[in-house]
Amino acid sequence: MDDYSTPKKMKKLGDLFGKYKTHFKPPQATIEKAFVDAVRASTGYEIEISKVRYTLPTKTISLSIPSLLKTELKLKQVVIIKELKKQLGEKEAPKTII
Repeated sequence: MDDYSTPKKMKKLGDLFGKYKTHFKPPQATIEKAFVDAVRASTGYEIEISKVRYTLPTKTISLSIPSLLKTELKLKQVVIIKELKKQLGEKEAPKTII
């Protein structure tokens, strides 16, 4: 009976995964798909995922689409980035569309 100690306080289930939220980043393909969804939700335009490239170190989305559509998306960049921040979180969302 000398080895007995009172049980420790239980942690909340959400707290157990907290450190992983800060250490792991979503894969490139996930961010590209989220971008396509954000463009559809905020502008109504459909973009093929194969036309979207995400650069992780610079957090930049580059597009291989006609210049007229690219200009339209650049004008609505603030709205699209805001939608991405809602989906991916403030820290993981892309910063620039080129």
